[in-house]
Amino acid sequence: MRTSRLLAGLLVLGFAALLVPSVDAQKRGGTLTIVRPTDPVSLDPNLETTAPGAWVYFNMLEGLLTLDEKMQVKPALATSYEIMSPTKVRFKLRSGVKFHDGTPFNAEAVKFTFDRALKGTPPARWASLAGSLSHAEVVDNLTVDVVTREPYGPILRTLAMYCMGIVSPTAVGKMGPDFSRAPVGTGPFKFVEWKTNTHVIIERNPDYWGDKALVDRVVFKVVPEEGARMIALQTGDADMVLFPSPAQLPALRKDAKFAVHETTGIRVVFAGLHAGMPPLDDVRVRQALLHAVDRKAILDNIMEGSAGPALGVLAPGVFGYKDMQLDRLYPFDRARAKALLAQAGFTPGPDGIMQKGGQRLSLSWLSQRGRYPKDGEITEAIQAMFKDVGVEAKVQFLEWGTVFPQLRGNPLNHHMFTLGWVTSNADADYSLYALFHSKQVPPAGWNTSRYANPRVDTLVEQARRSLNQTEREKLYGEVQDILAKEMVWIPAGGAPRAGGYGGPRDRGAPRVSRGAPKAGGNGGPRDRGAPRVSRGAPNAGGYGGPFRGPPFP
Repeated sequence: MRTSRLLAGLLVLGFAALLVPSVDAQKRGGTLTIVRPTDPVSLDPNLETTAPGAWVYFNMLEGLLTLDEKMQVKPALATSYEIMSPTKVRFKLRSGVKFHDGTPFNAEAVKFTFDRALKGTPPARWASLAGSLSHAEVVDNLTVDVVTREPYGPILRTLAMYCMGIVSPTAVGKMGPDFSRAPVGTGPFKFVEWKTNTHVIIERNPDYWGDKALVDRVVFKVVPEEGARMIALQTGDADMVLFPSPAQLPALRKDAKFAVHETTGIRVVFAGLHAGMPPLDDVRVRQALLHAVDRKAILDNIMEGSAGPALGVLAPGVFGYKDMQLDRLYPFDRARAKALLAQAGFTPGPDGIMQKGGQRLSLSWLSQRGRYPKDGEITEAIQAMFKDVGVEAKVQFLEWGTVFPQLRGNPLNHHMFTLGWVTSNADADYSLYALFHSKQVPPAGWNTSRYANPRVDTLVEQARRSLNQTEREKLYGEVQDILAKEMVWIPAGGAPRAGGYGGPRDRGAPRVSRGAPKAGGNGGPRDRGAPRVSRGAPNAGGYGGPFRGPPFP
């Protein structure tokens, strides 16, 4: 069974279980219907780096490199590489590849994609995740040099990110802003239709350079309500569900109509704290809030065993990960939470809410429902736990498409927000620099907590410049030790163990976990942090030829 590449994608997005039809249900042709809670912000990686868009565009756009199920770098549109200097890597490109509009893929297209993203005004949203990546230089039609501003340890993993797809220069020129709603790449599927908040349709690319997908079409339908998604699966209106009901997992595992494939993802879902806004600029208040939250109760009663504990700001499986010992540092302890608030100058008011200088300890909280598994329920549970220690949280629930621009804007006029983060290239640089360097406050980066610590800045800068992986790992460990003492997140859970379900066997639905998107013939969802409609395992262990070069970091 060709499941490996799909599971790699689920791992990156934080998904970790698939409910799929049996092997004998596989057949060529037909439509795979996937129901998920949220519509994309855009289908252009320059504008959309979150999962709802990536779930779709990663089937249409391909980068030079990709990641396999073990999170190891593998070839995609590149066939080999050579280290030319500490700041330059040369790639040989796959020949005979065409974009969906019939124009040729070549070195000029790579250069165009990088220039558009890195030199645009403003730069692509993924630019802040790409370290010191500077530009691409054309050597000849099928050879390109990727250049960084300084030595950059995770360069290959960065180029394997889901958002690094090469786009058709011709299509971008013709379509202008409309490209964001109908992208043109080289992938195994091409765009058909997007009806906002209803569905996105993609179809098999008959001219794909690799093995062709098994299914004719894939429909990504928006179904915000969890219950409605599960009904669609069980009645046969859907072949796969993203963010299923944890409560139904045990019964579905026992149901002969379904098979569950499980692995471990690398997402952390958390309640974010605005460290630049009083009273959360006081570390004692932030520490009090962590003590006020019973994280185990959230996992047991809301996630119902479908997610594991968050052991830090990174998930196990990410290079540079360190267990931050949060259960030891911040056990659930209401008395300790109240004591820390008292140290910060707060006293109980007449209604039980803490106050200081006549001001109630009231926090504004921005959230959404359905962007992450049980995110609304998690938010409400933490809100109630805060009240038990005298902290009022006023939650504003909005659609993800409204929440996202606020999180990416500056200033952020809320004390808290509910968010999830996947280290998509499985390297700590992707997260620790973008999320915690003081110069990465949105819109420049992803430091939504407005955290600032000069020592952390220095450490993450040193780590990304180093080409010594042992040194990098040590530096990232120190960063996480500091963050553990100054937490700006309340981690609610680690990667879900249950992310997507494939439809009932008795419908003969296409098998959802059918394998590697870039090199085989499958119709399962494809994902680099999102479900992806995959194409199967590589032929004879290769991706159209050996991938030559020094060992990958």
